[in-house]
Amino acid sequence: MRPISTFLITFCLGLLFTASAEAAGFNCAKAASADEKIVCGDTQLSHLDDVFNARYGAARKTAPDEDDVVHSARNFLADRRDCGNDRACILSAYLAILWEISPDKSSFMQGISAKSLTGGKQPGTSDIPTKAGQCAATTILAVHPRVESGDAPVTDEDFGNGTGIDYANDGYQVSYNREEMLIRSKPDDPVTQCLVEIDRDCEPDENGRLFLVTNGRTKESWILPDAQHKCGG
Repeated sequence: MRPISTFLITFCLGLLFTASAEAAGFNCAKAASADEKIVCGDTQLSHLDDVFNARYGAARKTAPDEDDVVHSARNFLADRRDCGNDRACILSAYLAILWEISPDKSSFMQGISAKSLTGGKQPGTSDIPTKAGQCAATTILAVHPRVESGDAPVTDEDFGNGTGIDYANDGYQVSYNREEMLIRSKPDDPVTQCLVEIDRDCEPDENGRLFLVTNGRTKESWILPDAQHKCGG
């Protein structure tokens, strides 16, 4: 446990927070909420908290709209607080916010895979997870360019406009970028699929979910959303 955990931001979040200061740190010896206690007592979560603090500060300096970064951080703190003492849920909250505010989407993923959420256990279901921190065991159905070319044969250049991946349990992820880890994957590869975020800004029946997936054959892991547009298709 690190003796002092200093969080760079504490926001006023209605009933969740009573402090009005935007930056107010706390001492782990005085951590009050369940999520704070879990973070303070967990080496990996404490490290991710340090990474979050640094990248949040950097993002506020460089973002075209600083309010968007602040809003995302508020959602993160609310998500983490709602996790209570569920470590997998708390880890998911950190992965989601780091994915959102990091220019390099994989730079914080060292040592992190679906096993980080499952504790190394095989998920007992193949159904798409519905709660942050939950995982499912399924297989890859197909990897294809984001913009499919109808009946024309797929070429390597087609992935320059983005990458999509379909799973046997009807799950889906998509990226505007060429995703080499997805392209290296093959149909029928076993994967563990974990939900890391349900976007608070989306309606319950909309997309807006972020998934961490680990390919059991390649051992590679990635985080991607289930829609091309926030809360949309």
